[in-house]
Amino acid sequence: MNYSRTLKGTLLALTLSATFPAIADDNWQTCKEKQQQIEKQLQYARANNNQKQINRLNIQKTDIAQNCSNEDLRQKYTQKIDKLTNKINETQRKLDKAQAKGDSDKITDLQNKLNENKAKLQQAKQNFARFEQAAKQ
Repeated sequence: MNYSRTLKGTLLALTLSATFPAIADDNWQTCKEKQQQIEKQLQYARANNNQKQINRLNIQKTDIAQNCSNEDLRQKYTQKIDKLTNKINETQRKLDKAQAKGDSDKITDLQNKLNENKAKLQQAKQNFARFEQAAKQ
């Protein structure tokens, strides 16, 4: 029985540790969605009598209730899109210079960086659109 409890605790810890980075990251959730995610995690922690996890989640839940606003999130996400746009513009300028010099190694590196940042920007715009839709509900 002790082995079963240890196994359950380990599995719960792994599950929750995998989800906590999602809460910490700017993962385009509305405040309401963040609260719902924490509530779901609280259910798991309560089901497994993990008081330490329950306490931590309750603190996060209170913090979100007191400090989270969709307007602040919107501003953060817009800033992230602006930052990526600036990175793309700067990389494009560097790429243009490298092309003018004919530096093929640098051209390849900068083109890869440019493509990566464009993909990140596209994803950020899609996530922001999803955020805006969810915030309206």
